Amino acid sequence: MKREEQKLSGEFLKDQWFEKVLVSMNEALFREQGALLEDHGHIYPTLHILGAPRSGTTLASQLISSFLPVGYINNFIATYWKAPVYGIELSKKLLGLEYESNFRSSYGRTDSIREPHEFGYFWNYHLKYPGLQQQAMEHEKEIDWQDLSAVLNNICYRFDRPTVFKSFLLGFHAAKACQVIPKTCFIYIKRNFLDNALSILKLRKKLNGDVNTWGSIKPLQYERLKELDVYAQISGQILALEYEYFNQLNKIPQKNKLFFQYEDICEDPGSFLGEIGELLNTHDTSFNLEILNVQPFQKRIAEISEDEKTKFLKAKDKVLQLFPEFENL
Repeated sequence: MKREEQKLSGEFLKDQWFEKVLVSMNEALFREQGALLEDHGHIYPTLHILGAPRSGTTLASQLISSFLPVGYINNFIATYWKAPVYGIELSKKLLGLEYESNFRSSYGRTDSIREPHEFGYFWNYHLKYPGLQQQAMEHEKEIDWQDLSAVLNNICYRFDRPTVFKSFLLGFHAAKACQVIPKTCFIYIKRNFLDNALSILKLRKKLNGDVNTWGSIKPLQYERLKELDVYAQISGQILALEYEYFNQLNKIPQKNKLFFQYEDICEDPGSFLGEIGELLNTHDTSFNLEILNVQPFQKRIAEISEDEKTKFLKAKDKVLQLFPEFENL
């Protein structure tokens, strides 16, 4: 299944020849990786970061990867999306396990080879998603959950650590994931609505090159939302994704989930990391939860005009009228 790529522009355009080389490499290695997969059971938990686009999920992944003893998918490993065992072993040998992020990113893209990556091709492949649009619940029957379970188990085993992912598509199937793999944990990041909305508007301009082009994840309500104006589309994207993720997270055990506000993470990253450590420790890890001396981060607060503020707030009200089920988020 060929992945439906979102429209990108400028510096974010992909090198098509390089992409072709990566596809060829992955297909070749995929045929060999099966012989390397081993059944060790689920020794370690996995941690999956969820949130609307531009909500602070990249910062969360950089913090966790830098200051907790976890495995994570860096920009090098991500090029081995169909054969991650090879990528992990090469990365360990060439780059080592320990690192501290430079905490830079541009619309979710990080610049250094050692920085975290969303691993989008991996999730598209294993969840059988053609693109970034949420699929109906019947789609879960199409997913080979045992295969995904085996691969995630081997990823953790190769790191010899719990492993953190940005897993926006898996979030739509969080309940099933926890049913099949009980040590699956999720954290949800929420950001101030207006800051989040304006940041998505900027993403459309910079990443997609067109404010009228939808950017990033599409919720189940996309077909209705795309008919609205830009401000209502973005407001609806934030509200719909939160609604869909919460529907899933409400079905999983409390010991498998945590919720955070982006602004709180910036103000006190040490407490954020401590809570993550405690969550993973409930799943048979043994992190030393000493107080981490991590300096606060400057919150990215959008410079929003009164006109744009009014447009977004009116758009949010319009979306809530069209989708009253979003009201109690």
